[in-house]
Amino acid sequence: MPLMYNLSHIHIDLDRVLRNLFCVYAFSLPFELALEILFDIDTIFKPFRIMSLIIIGVFVIRIFKIRLYLNPKDKTDLLLYAVFIYGILISFVRIIGGVFNFGLFYNDLFQFGLHIASFFIFKAIPYSQKQMLKLFKWFFFGMLTNAGYIFTEFVIFGHHGRQAGFTDNPNYGSLGLVAGIIFLMLQTNYIRRFWKQIVSILLILFLTYIFIIEGSRTGLVMLIIANIFFFFFSTFRKKVMVLIISGLIVLLIIPQNLDKVTVGGGPLILVARVMYDIEHQEEDVRFVVWRGVFRTLEDVGYMGMGIGQFKAKFAKYYSEEPNELILEMVNRGYFLSTHNDYLAILTDYGVPSLLFYISYLFFTLKKVTRRMLYPEEDPESQMIHRLAFILFCCLIVFGIAAENFQHPLFWFLLAFSTKNFIRKQSLMELNT
Repeated sequence: MPLMYNLSHIHIDLDRVLRNLFCVYAFSLPFELALEILFDIDTIFKPFRIMSLIIIGVFVIRIFKIRLYLNPKDKTDLLLYAVFIYGILISFVRIIGGVFNFGLFYNDLFQFGLHIASFFIFKAIPYSQKQMLKLFKWFFFGMLTNAGYIFTEFVIFGHHGRQAGFTDNPNYGSLGLVAGIIFLMLQTNYIRRFWKQIVSILLILFLTYIFIIEGSRTGLVMLIIANIFFFFFSTFRKKVMVLIISGLIVLLIIPQNLDKVTVGGGPLILVARVMYDIEHQEEDVRFVVWRGVFRTLEDVGYMGMGIGQFKAKFAKYYSEEPNELILEMVNRGYFLSTHNDYLAILTDYGVPSLLFYISYLFFTLKKVTRRMLYPEEDPESQMIHRLAFILFCCLIVFGIAAENFQHPLFWFLLAFSTKNFIRKQSLMELNT
């Protein structure tokens, strides 16, 4: 009887379970293609999707046990949710009004449904600053593991093309690396032990090399912006050190033919791509797609084509484009994304959703800026707020040249950078 009594009163802290699940989720983000590459298993159930489904299941149980509480400080998130609510409504209108591709609609709906649900759950459960730092470290170690795999493929096995490792796109791999590099750089402002500073600097150099291998020009813009902010946040001593190191690097590479420079037995992919663009001045395919977006909208209107429908009608509106890549896509029955968050919202979700999203970015940027400028006694809180501010700014810029709503890394960094965490609490308030 005593044993049965004890078992019947077992208490499970579901918030703690969810926080641990989110740590695993964060670690899994760089491993989208791990099952395909390692085990030749082609499946829609990527590691991060499996974790999302588990998180949603546990949260549903939590709702039945604990009253759902939404933080009033997250009210700006309602603008973000409004983007997708309107998108679903306009999709229903388009279904009634004409030809509609249900396959692409269901695919996009499933993907962003998982991301929105995970975003909502993350914002709904309490976090301390220590737990926020722990979560980001799990993501960092996942990204570092993927970087190690890229290094092995590139340097040891000699696969000298653009590498993304287990991530499905080098641009998203670069986004993760920028987040990791800035995290390490900010951390050096608060590390006192000399050996830890040396380890951090070596990791920064390693991740920068992997970043160059991935060859993302959009990532390069983000890294430059992030470094400008870091320079602003750094102490005078750190600023002098950064300027000296940057000057030495420039002096070393100026005498060389940049697109022929090799390190570790392989070419510097990013340098070669940038030099090629400067020399040939070819128009990026993004600009061709962007011009086509407005031709398309002049025909279908600006209230939204419906979720997934720009891709469905890509061949119709781009069949006469002379660009070789676009012609190849059209002839194969494929499509290109808009490569722009704002145009992606405009095409599929319409002007109302675009206004909701821009309003969300504006008010959230005000919030993270105010939070970052607010004086903190605790250096750890200050570091997290600065990291969040830089990440959010990078996501705004990244959205100009990439379409992110279908990618989990974008949603994780967005959730992390906008999360309101508990600065000080007793052990009774939050179980770490």
